[in-house]
Amino acid sequence: MPQPPLLLFPTHYLGNLVLGLPWVLRVLERHDEAVAVFDASFRPLLSMLPEADSRALYYPRKELDAGKGFTHRLRHYLGFLGELRKYKGHCLIDMEGERFSGAIARLSGCRRRIGPLAKRARWFYSDVLDLDYQAHRYNAFGEIIGGYGIGESPPSALDFEVAPELADRMRALLDGHYVNRPLAVIHPGASVRYKLWPREHFVRLVRGLHDAGLQVAWIGAGQFDADVIAGIDRELGIRPIPESPAIDLCNRLPLPELVALFRQSRLFIGCDSGPMHLAAAAGLPVFALFGPSREAIWAPLGEQSMVLRGELPCAEDCDAWHCRNDYHCLRSLTPDMVLARIAALSEPGAAHS
Repeated sequence: MPQPPLLLFPTHYLGNLVLGLPWVLRVLERHDEAVAVFDASFRPLLSMLPEADSRALYYPRKELDAGKGFTHRLRHYLGFLGELRKYKGHCLIDMEGERFSGAIARLSGCRRRIGPLAKRARWFYSDVLDLDYQAHRYNAFGEIIGGYGIGESPPSALDFEVAPELADRMRALLDGHYVNRPLAVIHPGASVRYKLWPREHFVRLVRGLHDAGLQVAWIGAGQFDADVIAGIDRELGIRPIPESPAIDLCNRLPLPELVALFRQSRLFIGCDSGPMHLAAAAGLPVFALFGPSREAIWAPLGEQSMVLRGELPCAEDCDAWHCRNDYHCLRSLTPDMVLARIAALSEPGAAHS
């Protein structure tokens, strides 16, 4: 009998988690003794997928922060390793191959440890796989689990369970903002600046969406996203009054509430980011604003997702961090182009949420 799988997947990137979860669920569904390791910060989101949460071991990343003190960190790390080593008879599969996860794999006690080719991979793993990272990252996750996920690729959509009380709280929150139009959720921030669409484009987009009968809801997390949204709102002249063209929900929605918001929305617009992938997985039509990001690797999945690009190409020597043309590939994607694609969503025969 083959060894049951132990999926090591403690990523702290929301987008990677969402792209890998369909494969994790496939393995958990087909192998009764399979276990998955996740970052503890994602536990509230994973609680909406009971089949994942019930078979999960959580990596205590926040408890290992340098500010916690050495004794505190050591206690939590050793406690986690103690739980992990209960599964040393399993076949460990490191789904991303980060340096810290490679060390965990080595300390797991598992004799068979599968991981991707990377620096010092031979020290961490007994089986090293040279994955195709030029294809979509979703495919790479399927490649690493190999025969444990054999068969047709699983659907990229995730069947999140939104409890009735959570849906009611979201509806009350929207009612408190006088929302009486279909919602267009926009995440204008990004993890790095080169992915940002120009502020003036968002201003014109919000006005166009309002004229089309939609209500914008800003989402985001952290001070950077909050500053981006505040700058757009200043140019819009927004005041917290009824019929405002945009409401600000930045830093107000934990991940379960964000899924509940998506369930009550018409569409999502945003740059390459974790919330973009989560919206696609939740079944929302996604309009992804791409510039230097490689859509072959990071495009949102799903039949209702589309990547939008500008008309000006990058130079041959451009990359994500250096662009002689000031990222005109993204700037040349105009609000009118985005609005035209959104309008096509309502045409006869178009897909609807």
